[in-house]
Amino acid sequence: MGAFGNVYKGVLNKTGRLVAIKQMKRKDDSLKEWDVMAKLAGHPHILRAIALVERPTHVTYVLELAKGGDLFSYAEDKGFEVPEEEAQGIVRQIVAALLHINKCGIAHLDLKLENVLFQDKNHSHILLADFGAAEVLGESSAPITRPVGTPRYMAPEVLRCCPKAKGIVDEDVPHGFGMLSDNWSLGVLVYVLLHGRFPFAADGQAQNSRDLLQGILHQRTPFAEATEQSRCSADARDFINRLLQISPARRMTLAEACKHPWLKGAQAGKHSLDDPASGSSSTQSGKRPRLG
Repeated sequence: MGAFGNVYKGVLNKTGRLVAIKQMKRKDDSLKEWDVMAKLAGHPHILRAIALVERPTHVTYVLELAKGGDLFSYAEDKGFEVPEEEAQGIVRQIVAALLHINKCGIAHLDLKLENVLFQDKNHSHILLADFGAAEVLGESSAPITRPVGTPRYMAPEVLRCCPKAKGIVDEDVPHGFGMLSDNWSLGVLVYVLLHGRFPFAADGQAQNSRDLLQGILHQRTPFAEATEQSRCSADARDFINRLLQISPARRMTLAEACKHPWLKGAQAGKHSLDDPASGSSSTQSGKRPRLG
């Protein structure tokens, strides 16, 4: 958390409660993230915004303190060998958060291990954080065409909007993106969680958006090598494959993810997951990874 500002630990004077303090220089869009978090308030897997302090030169957010650290650090401590059953429970909670975000008409657009936090040191309850890149999208909203997010988690349609990737054309990759780009990022996150590296050979030396997009379009599937297929179960591979579809139109929706065997199986644990088909609604029907 904190790509768009500095984050510190603080204490509320009246209650002694530990909180996270996120401070940013005041700009025209300084309150954008706050407005997004206000729309998402109340969900158990969304980091809670507590208070806003405005000053002439700075804006300060007072946020819930996630005492268990982030998912990247947690996976790194395990040598990027997170047991699949444990990963299922984590991913179920992330999907629950994304369902709520989409229901509110919002795309996160920077989903990654570092932006998934643990509420406490039991590491059983996750909180999705850092909405600095998020966009509110209406049903009639035009696709976004400015690059946003972390390159190695970017969907092909997002990478195509980057200046260095201009000129790369593929019939499966539209120019512009929306909520389904988060689903690609989810697929990358699950792959990294289970394999300890990025898909599509994105773990080499620092790569730009053009290199990353060309690598995806060349390989087309995250499981091109037989050696990769033995790292996780067939259901997990299918779950990842369906999310990492180059064409957004063929990419698995969150509603479909809810029903996928990898999340619905008994091994997925006790974490609740709202299924849009049964009540809630949605606008959608090791080696240390190197970040871009």
